[in-house]
Amino acid sequence: MNLGDPDFVDVTNVVSDMLSPKFAQDLKKKINDKKTFDPKYYGGKWNQIKDHGTSHLSIIDHERNCVSMTCTINAYFGALILSPSTGIVLNNEMDDFSIPLKSFNDSDVPPPAPANFIRPGKRPLSSMTPTIVLKDGKVKAAVGASGGMYIIAGTTEVFLNRFFRNMDPLSSVVAPRIYHQLIPNRVLYENWTTAYNDHFEIPKETRRVLEKKGHVLTPFAGGTISQFIVQESDGKLVAVSDPRKGGFPSGY
Repeated sequence: MNLGDPDFVDVTNVVSDMLSPKFAQDLKKKINDKKTFDPKYYGGKWNQIKDHGTSHLSIIDHERNCVSMTCTINAYFGALILSPSTGIVLNNEMDDFSIPLKSFNDSDVPPPAPANFIRPGKRPLSSMTPTIVLKDGKVKAAVGASGGMYIIAGTTEVFLNRFFRNMDPLSSVVAPRIYHQLIPNRVLYENWTTAYNDHFEIPKETRRVLEKKGHVLTPFAGGTISQFIVQESDGKLVAVSDPRKGGFPSGY
């Protein structure tokens, strides 16, 4: 929430930190394997935007041209306005701005982020995280997700499952997910059966370990819908469309 439209906000230092191995190491030192801490310990300062209404697609062609694209109308039927000339539903992206408050007295809820306040011509902050993975300059994967404020966590989990836990592409997507937005200070864990009768649930053993570390756990029916394509070592493409929404990949 320190980010904002770079035409209006100086995000040089924030982006530099995001890309800095040293900054990552400093963050790593704050991870304690035995307990968790108050959000302020991790740098929590501003209130999160509850964005939603996205869709995502990932494409890799036979020449290994790659597209990872997330788009949004930001709510069910966007702004509830249909263009009479094009038939396009107009988005409600204004909802992704932070709104200044006249008074703020709730000590448990952080204030809205000034970097994302509304200004004429300014772009609002978004959680959209379309990702292309390269190794030695060549495409290894395309991944992204829909799911509003949970997109960053969901996309990251699929990526880590594949490239750090060495899970196959399908298992990387199907693995149950955990979401923690820092504020409120609770862990949302998948425990739900979809409309397609697929069940996703974090194992009890994992939940017990998290609870012993002081996390407050809340079951969650929903989250992100991921689209993932991987180029295997033999050059073959493997595509996975998240079964949470009844998706299936297409190849030509």
